[in-house]
Amino acid sequence: MIQNAGTQLITADGVVLSAARAVRIFTIHIISGAGGGAVVNLRSGSVVGATIWITETGTASTGITFNYGTQGVLFPSGCFVDVDANTTSVAVVYNANT
Repeated sequence: MIQNAGTQLITADGVVLSAARAVRIFTIHIISGAGGGAVVNLRSGSVVGATIWITETGTASTGITFNYGTQGVLFPSGCFVDVDANTTSVAVVYNANT
């Protein structure tokens, strides 16, 4: 049985699962607001100032999915999701059983 895996809905800047815990990200789905395309940064670590590893951009008033393959992307120091004002939500599919 896989534990510590699932989907987390992020609506404001935040950490996936828990701070400073290694996590593998497989997919993110971004919903943008009407004001413009959302910009989402996935940062290595658990704070807003951490190094950006992945930046994805959405389109106004729509959703878009980004897949990172069957192996996903490993964030050994945790993953902080940094969203801009045009981001309505981000669904993050993760596994902490790295």
